[in-house]
Amino acid sequence: MQELLYEAARHYKRGKALFERGDLRGALLAYSEALRDLHAVEPQRMRDVLLAQVYLSRYQVAIKVEPKTAGSDLRQGYAYARTTKEPMLRELAEQLWEALHRQVAGKTR
Repeated sequence: MQELLYEAARHYKRGKALFERGDLRGALLAYSEALRDLHAVEPQRMRDVLLAQVYLSRYQVAIKVEPKTAGSDLRQGYAYARTTKEPMLRELAEQLWEALHRQVAGKTR
């Protein structure tokens, strides 16, 4: 199981690097591979922290590429960030959540 965590972390890092290079589709694929590995691991703190990071990162890419489905990534990332009690993750999740809701509120006016 530990190996799956390490593999997921590698996929996550690859996704971040691809995103920084502008390869949004490649980043989404790498994040999806990370999620596949993480969901195969029994619940534990490190897994949940990585799940939050990956879901929030995938949301930031998906909102640009697949905006209609991106919301589920934000909801998952937000939920995991809250359970981990990691201040940085919670803050990022809150910022993304508020930004989305401001955007939605602006469209309905």
